[in-house]
Amino acid sequence: MQEYQSHFMTPYGAGIVYASELGVTCVELPDVCRPDTSSLQQRHAFEQSEISIDSALLLQRYFFGERTCFSDIPVDISAISSFRQKVLYIIRKLEFGEICSYGQVAEQCGFTRAARAVGGALASNPIPVIIPCHRVVASNGCLTGFSAPGGVNAKKVLLQLEGIEFKGLLVTTKQMVMHRTSTDKKLFFKVETT
Repeated sequence: MQEYQSHFMTPYGAGIVYASELGVTCVELPDVCRPDTSSLQQRHAFEQSEISIDSALLLQRYFFGERTCFSDIPVDISAISSFRQKVLYIIRKLEFGEICSYGQVAEQCGFTRAARAVGGALASNPIPVIIPCHRVVASNGCLTGFSAPGGVNAKKVLLQLEGIEFKGLLVTTKQMVMHRTSTDKKLFFKVETT
């Protein structure tokens, strides 16, 4: 199958979107904790597609502070297990500025005691930001692992881009508000900052 790629710029350096004909297959984020603002010189030649270009443009807008929605971007996660696919599709429903816990995602998957398995699925998310695994936190609001460059600190930066405030690595909230969409009845936490 043909692979396409497009590059996007951020204040932290360049990132890359990879796509098949079906959708985005991988996103490489720059390390937000170690900015590299050098240009994309000496990159190998690559072929782009409409999907890779559109995704890269949205990611660039996101990283420059624009409220961005990725729900219309097709993704191709056919190479991963069905449980992990289910987790990632549930996470895709989280909108800009919304967070939920690992336990809530496990419950939505029908496995109430599978929070660790959810964490494993998110740790192998090949498409960060477009599939917003950074929006999943511990049930007490604490930030936990993030597999993109920069780890937990990168997760914090992404959530701060979305207006979420912190005290250390703990989400600072006045209250956690349940958010329900009228079409799919999925429940997630929405942060209201103090």
